[in-house]
Amino acid sequence: MSSKSLVIELVAVIALINLCLENYGAEGINHRKISKKEDMEFDKQLKILNKPPIKTIQTEFGDVYDCINIYKQPAFDHPLLRNHKIQMQPNLIHEQQADEPNPGMFSSVDRYKFEGCPPETVPIRRTTKKDLINAKNLFQRMKQRHYVAVQPDAEKTFYGAKARLSITNPIVQSSQFSTSQIWIMDGPIEDVNSIEFGWAVYPELFGDNRTRVFGLWTADGFKDKGCFNMLCSGFVQFDRVYSFGEPLREGTYGKEQRGFDFSVQRDSKGNWWFINGRDNAKIGYWPKEIFTHLQDHATTIAYGGSAGAAPDKPYPPMGYGRLPVFDSRITSCMLQMKVVAEEEGNFEDFDWWDVQIRRDTKPSCYDIIFPGEYLLSGLIMLFGGPGGGDCH
Repeated sequence: MSSKSLVIELVAVIALINLCLENYGAEGINHRKISKKEDMEFDKQLKILNKPPIKTIQTEFGDVYDCINIYKQPAFDHPLLRNHKIQMQPNLIHEQQADEPNPGMFSSVDRYKFEGCPPETVPIRRTTKKDLINAKNLFQRMKQRHYVAVQPDAEKTFYGAKARLSITNPIVQSSQFSTSQIWIMDGPIEDVNSIEFGWAVYPELFGDNRTRVFGLWTADGFKDKGCFNMLCSGFVQFDRVYSFGEPLREGTYGKEQRGFDFSVQRDSKGNWWFINGRDNAKIGYWPKEIFTHLQDHATTIAYGGSAGAAPDKPYPPMGYGRLPVFDSRITSCMLQMKVVAEEEGNFEDFDWWDVQIRRDTKPSCYDIIFPGEYLLSGLIMLFGGPGGGDCH
């Protein structure tokens, strides 16, 4: 089987990998003792991640962000980035594109007020040892989540993906998570390179049940290389105001819905930029050096949702917690899904008649509707489901 075929089937085998996960430190989940060696390693990581701040900001939600010198941020402690020259002027071929018109199906999200960091500093969420212990377990849990997704033509190569995601707030317990997201992938299953981004409700990751912006990367199939957000060295933060963990206002079921724009673009140097919001905030980038297969392009793009739980817990709701119908007021959806299919190309619609619908559990748990192109909304996809104890 070719490496492309293996990548295509990556998501389909996720649910078949049965890992026994042990959790620590979050309310309501199992605790485990950590060894002295592990404890020393976590202490070492904390020193790398929590740099001396120029300024500290506490948000209205209790999040603590340290403003760190942009040239001394944790990314540059990654052994492959010691000689990396930070991109202070994003060299994005596609950034001059005009904004898409508001499709009218839902309004844009008003961002919460955040004062931002001083010039030449960037906001990095302060990390605790409990965060690191939880994140290590959560990273491994990526191998046993469920998903539904739309995947464009797998015979092409890709250099970016974007969509407007409706914002919901599924009811999620401490040992569960639920996302609406985009995948960008390349490489064989055993050491797949993957960038994932969108919004998540993830109590163990963020410490609450709010809907928040997240990012995730791996360079070895979720073994050791990679992490959520900035809980390891690798991602280079660029924006002075917005970062991972930004809370998003959700819509109201059956009434007005809210949407938020997410995209990742590869620049001319091979770095993958994370950009969100209608104001095109360039949050930062995953440098090409940290990857083994995503340095040149991606072979798989997917749009959808994922959900996971500890082995002894039921799976949580996805989207609005109901199976999808063609009504964006009561179903989580994505609009204006686009890809960059040429190295120096623009964002464009993919061929809606040449997609694969992916799901790895029974449709009574989670399902997806892909009607294709729909008026000003462009390519649209709707998904969700109740989850439950019989979805394992």
